[in-house]
Amino acid sequence: MLRSKSLNCPCSIPAVGGLLLILWVAGCDGSKSSSTPTTPQAVAQTYFAPLVAGAGVVMNTYSFDATAATFWQTGFPSGQPGSQVLNAGVFSVAQRGLRSLGISTTYVYDSSVSPALYSPHNFNPPEPGSFAVELSGQAGGFVQLFEQPVEPLVAATQCPNFSSAQNYQFITIPGALIPAGADPARYAWDPTAETAYGSVDISSNGSSMNFQNIRQFTLPSVGGTGAPAQPPPSSLTGICGPTNFGNTIVVPGQAVITSPGATGNIPILTQQATIGIGPSGLLVEDNGSGVTTAPPGSTPVIPYNNVLGAGTGAVGLPKPSAALDTGAMAGTQYLGFIYGAGIQNNSGAGTGWSSHLASFGFPTLPSGCASVATKTSTLIYGGDFPNDDPSTSPDGFGNCDFAIDLGAQDSSNNGLYPHATVWVGAAYAANSTGATYPFSAVAIAGQLNGKYAIFLIGTDSSQPWAIYLLQSN
Repeated sequence: MLRSKSLNCPCSIPAVGGLLLILWVAGCDGSKSSSTPTTPQAVAQTYFAPLVAGAGVVMNTYSFDATAATFWQTGFPSGQPGSQVLNAGVFSVAQRGLRSLGISTTYVYDSSVSPALYSPHNFNPPEPGSFAVELSGQAGGFVQLFEQPVEPLVAATQCPNFSSAQNYQFITIPGALIPAGADPARYAWDPTAETAYGSVDISSNGSSMNFQNIRQFTLPSVGGTGAPAQPPPSSLTGICGPTNFGNTIVVPGQAVITSPGATGNIPILTQQATIGIGPSGLLVEDNGSGVTTAPPGSTPVIPYNNVLGAGTGAVGLPKPSAALDTGAMAGTQYLGFIYGAGIQNNSGAGTGWSSHLASFGFPTLPSGCASVATKTSTLIYGGDFPNDDPSTSPDGFGNCDFAIDLGAQDSSNNGLYPHATVWVGAAYAANSTGATYPFSAVAIAGQLNGKYAIFLIGTDSSQPWAIYLLQSN
């Protein structure tokens, strides 16, 4: 998409496949400006990023060159051979380890020419407003480009080697909320019937990856438990190997399930799921986001939750071997993102979504926090940054206009918090109600590289929400 700023390069430069496009970020006369990313170096770390509704129509990779302090986002558009750089720029490491990204060049699809191509548009100085939060050791994290929703990142550097089954817990990456009575559209999510969270046992045998004991649940009712979501196969097998996205796992998309609205088991052909598991254990899934053809006797069309999450995929954590210290987690500081997925409109697209960089946990609690929620031993205060600009913060902490109360940890599932409560403060940027209000949610938590991670999913009356928090420096 075109940015709101004026572009400093009015000419059209033919696109070049793959990372060679980075060389085009100089001006039209071929001169090099200060905003031009240097040629990618061998030290660059590349991450797999699944599709998130609002961020495009394809899976991506993101590469960060720590030596040159540059990054680039690469997509694999359908109908085009090879890869295509979509955005490129520079970054700096700000307070608490936050990566502040500046976009120097964005590549815009131009269908008015034949053949259609991606034209580069340059920004000098680089356009601010993009951020990344990375795990220690560059094992994964989250990124949010300017005017795009947050995307999870995982460094699928090698295929997992699980000598014994590893138990994972996961939450869905939600799509836009499906209004009551509407037919589901691509990338949408129905929290009343589709997967919100679940668990799976993953083991490996060479390049074969086995997904067993897959359990999927909808959001729990207040004080109740989550109902089983559309039942998946109890086990599936995928193949891990080198792909454009790293050493990712591809799970075949054909399965036999018990289909709601139909009698008996109906074979449903779906797209493939792509799963990356990083060296720290972070799991990220792109579920193919396909909408099936309605089987006989079913109305409306049924989206199948391929392998793990619904919506557009899932993010997961290894299940802790022992119960977590919830009080210690609540007293920790985090950086992350708050994503409101919006609602499906009449054309089937999502509208009204929001995505904001966020900080949670304060060394010294601001006095204004009390107006958001009453403090408990399992509550974490946080919120967005003024004008989405963390550089204006003297200490790297943002507003106090949001709160998460994890509640009690499930007695049978370490790291699962099935009765969390979220308060959206009246001052939060994406709160259009003008009042503070709560909604119930589910959270999973664990440790990655010795630091806490908390992922949460829930819905209010208007849209789904996802919150991703990583312990900060």
